[in-house]
Amino acid sequence: MSEDESTSQADRISRAIEADILNGTYGPGERLDERQLAALHGVSRTPIREALGRLVADGLAEHRARQGVFVSRISLASVFELFEMLAVLESASARLAARRMKPHEVVHLMQAATDTVQAAQDQDSSVYSAANKRFHEIIYAGSCNRLLEDSAKQLRRRAAPYREHIHRVAGRRDATAHEHVAIAEAIKAGKAEVAADLMFLHLDIHRPEFADYVFILSRAVENGIAVS
Repeated sequence: MSEDESTSQADRISRAIEADILNGTYGPGERLDERQLAALHGVSRTPIREALGRLVADGLAEHRARQGVFVSRISLASVFELFEMLAVLESASARLAARRMKPHEVVHLMQAATDTVQAAQDQDSSVYSAANKRFHEIIYAGSCNRLLEDSAKQLRRRAAPYREHIHRVAGRRDATAHEHVAIAEAIKAGKAEVAADLMFLHLDIHRPEFADYVFILSRAVENGIAVS
């Protein structure tokens, strides 16, 4: 098996385990057994180890010396802190992108934004997720600040399982997609502070419209999902 194939397997498996953690199949504190997971997914233990490593890096699981990998017990407060910090980093990225993004990058950004709108209308989750990821990463790159870009990517990956779970249940994809367009238009117009404010609002867990998000996270605690 090539390195690319192994990486692809690890990606697929880590996403599957993420979903199982968030839907309660694996509860907080439960051991993720390499041998059982390899049999379940029909692969060797190598991509399982890589997948579990990613879950540990993202904070969904933790490695205990001489015991193995276990589903993390993550507080609701720590999830809020994660979203708050991501809002700060992405807002800064949008501000710098509005000042520094090159014209051809703006074209790609506008396309990614409109792609999320179309995918939301089509209720195509996979296309939406890909376009959404592309939209945010174009902004990170457009900030022309490598440290900010790397930090935002890392934090966004850590937040991804919770964000995807909440968006799916709360059904806000259509509204979120139109926010993408507004942010892209502000960046295109060079309106740095407007772009920063729109991006912060886009991710602000404390905004009134996110009351349902808080409710869903609270219910996740009751149901034994990873946030507790």
